[in-house]
Amino acid sequence: GITLSDYENTVVDRNKKRKELGLSAEDIVCIAAGDLVERKNYKTAIEAIAATGHKNLKYLICGKGPQLKQLRELSKELGIEKQVLFLGFRKDVIELLKSSDIFLFSSLQEGLPRSLMEAMACGLPCVASKIRGNVDLIVNGKGGFLCDPTNTDEYVHALNELLKSKELRNQMGAQNLKEIKKYDISIVENEIEKIYRGVLT
Repeated sequence: GITLSDYENTVVDRNKKRKELGLSAEDIVCIAAGDLVERKNYKTAIEAIAATGHKNLKYLICGKGPQLKQLRELSKELGIEKQVLFLGFRKDVIELLKSSDIFLFSSLQEGLPRSLMEAMACGLPCVASKIRGNVDLIVNGKGGFLCDPTNTDEYVHALNELLKSKELRNQMGAQNLKEIKKYDISIVENEIEKIYRGVLT
């Protein structure tokens, strides 16, 4: 679970945060967080960003890892090196999430991903891979879109749907704020206590 009050109590000057990153008010900002490793499948996400052809679509990647050089080169090859921002390890992820528009999460494998829960707690619509963990958190078509992990076209379609409708982004973000409440740490702790009591008594 996650401590929802941490997210509710974090107030962000969205315009100021975006300005720090060189982003404009017109930019639509996708974000992801996690190590730059093959399992996170950033390659597919970057290819999808390029394939939308949307020049004001930016992608913030928070994390470090061995694929940094490879992913930078891919962004350059696709002509979107100015749209993909590799931010490295960050301590202000909540602020970054609250300054973004879409959570783009193309992992090949997850447990119950904390980063996806954090995005939901910040009221973001989510474009995520259709894998274990993600499918437990996101209701397809309600809190976002679930895509075949390596099918770039599915991510492009999902992104385009969200790019053309701020209303849809807001609607899906609101759904995720509602859905994530069941994962608040207080509720999870109570459920764990019930399980232990059932086993030990």
